[in-house]
Amino acid sequence: MNKQVGRAFVLVTVLAGCTWFPSSSLTSSNHGLMLIHLLAFSSWFGCSVWVSFIAGIVMFKTLPRHTFGRLQSKLFPAYFIFSAGALIIAIGTSSGVLLPTTSITNTSTSTIPYSLITIMACTLLNLLYFEPATTAVMYKRHAVEKRLGTGHEIGKIRPDDPEKANDPQLKALSKTFGMLHGISTLLNLAALGFGCVWLSKCAGAMVKQ
Repeated sequence: MNKQVGRAFVLVTVLAGCTWFPSSSLTSSNHGLMLIHLLAFSSWFGCSVWVSFIAGIVMFKTLPRHTFGRLQSKLFPAYFIFSAGALIIAIGTSSGVLLPTTSITNTSTSTIPYSLITIMACTLLNLLYFEPATTAVMYKRHAVEKRLGTGHEIGKIRPDDPEKANDPQLKALSKTFGMLHGISTLLNLAALGFGCVWLSKCAGAMVKQ
């Protein structure tokens, strides 16, 4: 824990120095806003790409199904809480991206970060409903699989034994789990899609500086 605090302190110190001595033509306050915004947004985006396309796949192909599920049940709440925190900071500092590219004649609605708000909505839906609901069904499914003597398979979403895979209770739970997990995954992918839109917005703002 002390090492983590030390690393965080070093990071904050470096960021403070970068804010205090901006290397661009922006004012110190604008530079600071842009820096904090990019740090928060890129932290969320990078974390989302890692969790969605690398970590989850590697764990699924390496761990027994029940072990993988229990790990994911701890990882995803932390992931969505981290995402929500990073996005709150990104939304709060989005004026660093929007204001420099907003002309005086534009209406105030042009400074609303619609993409970030949509990403936050997707994240909160997952955090507050779909992740807990999916995890609850997963544990019910694990209980049935333990009764059937399965769940040890690696890289497979159902038992190898057709008789066990076709157990009525297991099939019903698997259907519900698949629906909830599918919606959660779509929300996560939608958030990443809107994240790409915001990346384009950031790139446009940087080009205009």
